[in-house]
Amino acid sequence: MNRKQIIPFTCETFVLSLLFVSAFNFVLRGQSEDLRQISELFALCGEGVSFAALGELLLLSVLIAAVRYLLFSEKILKNMLTQTRITLMLMSVFFLAGICSAVFHWFPFHMWQAWLGFFLSFSVGTAVSFTVMNIKTGMESKQYQDKLDMFRQGNHEDEDSVKGA
Repeated sequence: MNRKQIIPFTCETFVLSLLFVSAFNFVLRGQSEDLRQISELFALCGEGVSFAALGELLLLSVLIAAVRYLLFSEKILKNMLTQTRITLMLMSVFFLAGICSAVFHWFPFHMWQAWLGFFLSFSVGTAVSFTVMNIKTGMESKQYQDKLDMFRQGNHEDEDSVKGA
């Protein structure tokens, strides 16, 4: 990952976070006023996302982008396997989101249901991301394999023509 990718990745992470929170706000619109006391993310009781929450989500997005830059920069960590980088990235995102949840009062400490929901939604999001990534990688791998096969066939034809001459 190079420096030019940091801002687009931060924006993508921010937009995805905002879409996720907005979807929850839409589902919870019209719910009780207790939402204001339960979570900063739902301070407007389903009427939208507060500016404070926007800033918090942006900060989380910047932190995630910084971790991604550190983990996927070849200048910093040269000999780390991709699977190790991905695992560390997931653990870092989960840790950062948990810290932000506690610091910004996204979920109260005493509500285990909210934390369970956070863990489940993070797990589902991760599973969907891995599925999409594996499908995309498989498709790209097949394209490269097809091109390699075509290249090998072309070289064998050239070798046969040289041997026959």
